[in-house]
Amino acid sequence: MTDPAGRTGVRSTGIIFLVLFLDLIGFSIVFPLFAEMLKFYGGQHGGLLSQGMDALQALLPGTDPGQRAALFGGVMGGLYAGLQFIAAPWWGRLSDRIGRRPVILWSLAGSVVAYGMWIFAGDFSVFVISRIIAGVMSGNVSAANAAMADITTPETRGKGMAFVGMAFGLGFICGPALGGLTSHLTFSSTAYGLNPFSVPALIAFSLCLFNLVWAYLKFAETLPPERRGKAEVARTINPLAMFSRELGADVPRINGAFLLHTAIFSAMESTLVFLAAHQCGFTPMDAGYLFAGMGLASAMIQGGVFRRLVTRLGPRTLTLWGLLSLVPGLILVGLVGWIPSSGLLIAGVLTLAIGTGLVFPGLSTLVSLGADPRHQGWVMGSFRSAGALGRAIGPLFGAVVYFAIAPGAPYLLGALAIISPWLLVRGLPLHRAPSDERTAAS
Repeated sequence: MTDPAGRTGVRSTGIIFLVLFLDLIGFSIVFPLFAEMLKFYGGQHGGLLSQGMDALQALLPGTDPGQRAALFGGVMGGLYAGLQFIAAPWWGRLSDRIGRRPVILWSLAGSVVAYGMWIFAGDFSVFVISRIIAGVMSGNVSAANAAMADITTPETRGKGMAFVGMAFGLGFICGPALGGLTSHLTFSSTAYGLNPFSVPALIAFSLCLFNLVWAYLKFAETLPPERRGKAEVARTINPLAMFSRELGADVPRINGAFLLHTAIFSAMESTLVFLAAHQCGFTPMDAGYLFAGMGLASAMIQGGVFRRLVTRLGPRTLTLWGLLSLVPGLILVGLVGWIPSSGLLIAGVLTLAIGTGLVFPGLSTLVSLGADPRHQGWVMGSFRSAGALGRAIGPLFGAVVYFAIAPGAPYLLGALAIISPWLLVRGLPLHRAPSDERTAAS
């Protein structure tokens, strides 16, 4: 077994970090582009998106372009995350049976295909197909989380999951920033489906291809053969099995909290670029910087605060603090809907980054400690599935509320809804001492 404290464990941690970091860049590079995508694809008369927007305008003629853009972003975000919701538990359980390495490699290969299609997505239908493939082939996140659990002990699990959180945070720094900075770069030719977003797509494709080659050359299997396929659980393709007590006594509650937190946060995240453009005049480049600042603040909290305090205070306490921190952040952002102010927007986003910088690694640590080590992959897959369901529900909810009520409404409703995940986490045991069997297995 790999010694988590040894040189192999350290090297594996760095490789897992890089795999997730590069993957999140490719995932988030599209965020600042949604508003411009609506203009480009919606302007293709007779196309799929144009027809949908014409029908929407006929149904609700009083809406403005900013609200229709937010609805478009919500639908696209929900499509990708909905497919993740279905696929993540399957990938996680597959990694329990055949190992983490093959799952990571196969899912990265699928992502390479998806980003390659995006480069040539001059037609909206091609872009949608590329997003469908990317959503289905997103198993590397579940497998990488399970691999981190493989190489850490229960005592060091919090610090390991903080590294995972840092990878997410830093990926969200570079991805939106790259998307915003390259949004004005285009190919001179429109042959073969090249489009205004082909340069960001090419960057995502190149990073994902490098990620695949790097993982193939450097990533060593973290799940020993003797621990594969040992979990005696009923096989099911039902993604709602994330609430099964077979995962662990506290895992359904943690998954529920993660689902609700992710839904609230992604409702904010998916409409933020439209609020910033509509109320504060932000360009795609400005939006890229805004997302980058949020990612940087979140990564600093996860790497500098969570890792230092988790051993002393515990992941439950830090998660509760993080959830409470989201409330003032959501209120500040929501006020921008009525009081256009870049200062209010930036203050709210930074406050939200602090909150999620505590919540994400906190819940990741809690669910990993609550899992039977024989099926860490299944548990982490269920956890990612809960997050994906939240990312499917949240953008759609946020877009509809933004569209039908007011631009600031999704954020104020989210501030009220935070009480639900807070109560779920509040009901978890304060001390989570791992059993001797679980410690030995790790």
